[in-house]
Amino acid sequence: MRHASLIGLFVLLFSSSLFAQQAELLERNFAGVSKETTPQAAKSDIQNQASQKISEEVIRDLIGEERFNKNKALINSKIIRNSARYIPFQKPSPITQEGEEFKMSVSVKVSVRDLKQMLQDNSLLNENDTLPVVLPVISWVDRVEGRAYRWWQTGDKNSQGFLIKQGRTLEEALRSSFQKNNFFVIKPLEAGLGSNVPSGFQNEKIAGEDAQFFAQYFNAPVMIDGQVLMNKADKGNGYRIEIRMTAIQVSNQRPIADVSRRYDIEGSFEGAVDKKIREVSEAVANDLASQVFEAWQRGSLGTSVVRVTITGKHNLPSMEALKERIRSQLTQVKNIRERLVSSDSVSFEVDTAASSTELAGKLETLDVNGQKLMKVSENRDEIVLKLQ
Repeated sequence: MRHASLIGLFVLLFSSSLFAQQAELLERNFAGVSKETTPQAAKSDIQNQASQKISEEVIRDLIGEERFNKNKALINSKIIRNSARYIPFQKPSPITQEGEEFKMSVSVKVSVRDLKQMLQDNSLLNENDTLPVVLPVISWVDRVEGRAYRWWQTGDKNSQGFLIKQGRTLEEALRSSFQKNNFFVIKPLEAGLGSNVPSGFQNEKIAGEDAQFFAQYFNAPVMIDGQVLMNKADKGNGYRIEIRMTAIQVSNQRPIADVSRRYDIEGSFEGAVDKKIREVSEAVANDLASQVFEAWQRGSLGTSVVRVTITGKHNLPSMEALKERIRSQLTQVKNIRERLVSSDSVSFEVDTAASSTELAGKLETLDVNGQKLMKVSENRDEIVLKLQ
């Protein structure tokens, strides 16, 4: 009995592993024509055409048209020439002859993981192009002494000296934490960048068009919007420090990471605050930096979120199959999450580098257990499809 249980467990683990491997394979089909003089030579020629054509299509999806064209020679010599490393499976149809031409179709499976690794090794993935730049815009508000400091606003530096000192401590911690993951944090206090900000943008809150201006002006696609608030404690004679920071992808105002901390302290106000800020800055900065790095690893940076709603009767296995199909077959999809499930529809949030129009077109090409998706409506933020 125990032996049978062990066999069952092995089969289950093997099946799960096999399913995971299959889910990572991208399926593509190619119909080719060859003018070689023999069926054997024509078959080899069409299979080579399939490897070349499908490799080019998938690589374009992964790195973009501009980078593909710029590095075409390198891609052909280092990647496509070694396509056997990421194309583990080709299934040709029977070859036919029409006049002087041979025709054949080829079903190809591409390991996106292995292909991305080869692109990464040759510095061809978008993530390796430039060092991501991060700009902190953090307000320091002291309600105990009635003062505030924001580096992008002009003010009396003498009265703000204590807050500037705390800001430098946090600024240095952010630089150190993000640098571990190859992100570069601008240090606006140390660099004295406040004097460069036009008066029309010296507002308390940096958001919307102001955030776009700051991102372009300082060449920083990621901004840390934050506030450190110091106040008297609710009870007793102590004080409270509240730290909140949110990392935002400025291009679409999308939050990609956030931290929030609250600390109660006692003692002389400035001494206790200074000690606590020095104690906690590294941990808080590490938390935010690790979240941003995880988003970067998932490919979420440089993407936008599109809601994809599928209408029609469904069950849980069919929706899981659909989600896995989208994840594995569409290279433009970096991540997919369920958001709303009902008896007659399911909604996903999709991180994608594609426009909603392009994504809708890709979704309509999917085959999900013999069923197709038909677009019902589409705008910039949401696509609605019906499962046929």
